Amino acid sequence: MDAKLITGPFTYSARVDHLVDVGKSVRLGRVLPKEGTVIVPIDHGIEAYYQELEEPMKLAKDFVDAQADAILLRRGTLVKVHDVIAGKMGIIYRVNGATGTSADTSYQMLISSVKEALRLGADAIVDTVTIGHPKENEMIQWFGMLSDEAHEQELPLLGEVEVWNKVTEGRAELTRQGTRSLGEEGADFVKVYFPEEVDYYSKVVKYSLVPVVAAGGAKMDSARQVLEFVKRIMEAGSVGTSIGRNIWQYKEPKKMIRAMSKIVKEHASVDDALKVL
Repeated sequence: MDAKLITGPFTYSARVDHLVDVGKSVRLGRVLPKEGTVIVPIDHGIEAYYQELEEPMKLAKDFVDAQADAILLRRGTLVKVHDVIAGKMGIIYRVNGATGTSADTSYQMLISSVKEALRLGADAIVDTVTIGHPKENEMIQWFGMLSDEAHEQELPLLGEVEVWNKVTEGRAELTRQGTRSLGEEGADFVKVYFPEEVDYYSKVVKYSLVPVVAAGGAKMDSARQVLEFVKRIMEAGSVGTSIGRNIWQYKEPKKMIRAMSKIVKEHASVDDALKVL
């Protein structure tokens, strides 16, 4: 096909090959809107027992009501809640994992595929690489192969960076290097567990080749602590959050999502966001 100018009510020229990434652009727009994203993961079910996850339908309805941008989950939960979330929020599908009874929970293996993600209607997939792990090379190899297939199908790839829990020194620097590595190998955006060293927040974001969203980790001591964390990572240059336990283990998940959204999307202060609660 001749790549001539497209005629019509356009004020710019376009080539036919500009259509190549349309699918990815549309899907990415659903999980990563320009004003910032609030992603809520509920993919923890294979890792441990969480009472709050006994009713995923109720949680999904809360997320929709609070206007979260996307939900991050595994295939079983997606099948359970699909009719609640369809057309109302983006879907990020987990393709890797390790059960809580595994001998090595940090060795994250591929347990699903790009094909299955597309069949189930996902807007993006997420895969984890544990940096500093003895089998890091295997995990990064799988990530690269997954990246090739996802890009061929125009399915956005969220890379998740974890630092091996047995590493005791230099964890912040490993976080920065791991974030860059997944961007180099094809992640469209990266989910990062930020290090305890607050001054590294902006360093991690600056060194990344792709947008960074912040993971929340274990439940924090107070709502203020959660919102102060969200404020810091947004000021450091993150494009949003992927926080689970600090939302659905809070007494009113809908309010916590709305409070986070005030900071992520409206650049509100922590005190203003607390008023939502």
